[in-house]
Amino acid sequence: MESLVTALLVGALVTLGGSVLLGSVAMLRSELLRPAHWSLWLAGGLLLAALGVRAVTAGRAPWSNLHETAIAFSFAVVTSYGVMQHRMPIGRLVPLVAAIAAGLAWLALAQPSEVLPLVPALQAPLLLTVHVGAAIAAYALGGLAFAAALAEIAQRQAGDALSFLPAASTARAAAHRAVLLGFPILTAAIVLGSVWANLAWRSYWSNDPKELAAAATWLVYGAYLHVATRRDAWGAAAPWLLVAGFAGVLFTYLGAGLVFVGEHSYAGR
Repeated sequence: MESLVTALLVGALVTLGGSVLLGSVAMLRSELLRPAHWSLWLAGGLLLAALGVRAVTAGRAPWSNLHETAIAFSFAVVTSYGVMQHRMPIGRLVPLVAAIAAGLAWLALAQPSEVLPLVPALQAPLLLTVHVGAAIAAYALGGLAFAAALAEIAQRQAGDALSFLPAASTARAAAHRAVLLGFPILTAAIVLGSVWANLAWRSYWSNDPKELAAAATWLVYGAYLHVATRRDAWGAAAPWLLVAGFAGVLFTYLGAGLVFVGEHSYAGR
């Protein structure tokens, strides 16, 4: 089963690479934009299959360690983009989105893939499913907002002259919608994490590096929502806050559990 997951991940990584390449060439030849999306959807299907196989093999939600969460994170990025792309004209973000998903798929492949017993702190199936699943969904929406923010920054500097990117106003609207969806999910994930921490460690908050990083990231997205609709210099800084927010997401997801020692240091198992 582990070899099957690996094969599915390799296939997803290859198709995501194809989506990046096709999407990049589509900047000059727009007829390649549809094949870029087909490649992305194929990758999403392979990632979903990998998650399904992993769930059956482990007998639980497939996101208890870095290998599994990276697969789920990659799939969630593709899915959130797919949902948004059907509602808003952001199709030219496909190479950026595919690149983020590819990086996460590569991360999954680089991690140990054996199925191990859960550490005692993770032996709460409902909270494992809901808390970690909510965090991954919020992270993915942060990734989508990041891609759209990069497009807005580039278009504003170029005076909306870059035909291979969505218009600045479109990118800004897509990023804002992603944060409006992701912020309450991130809030719920933090609250659920606090409840779980109390059950596992008899403390709702222990100043663990991951907890502090999550709180700081939440504050960055809260600041974004505070200034996003303004038309002054603070409003112009909004997309940069989304760049900072996704940097916070990546640090919360990777750095806080791997670089610093804390209650969440088992996350890289």
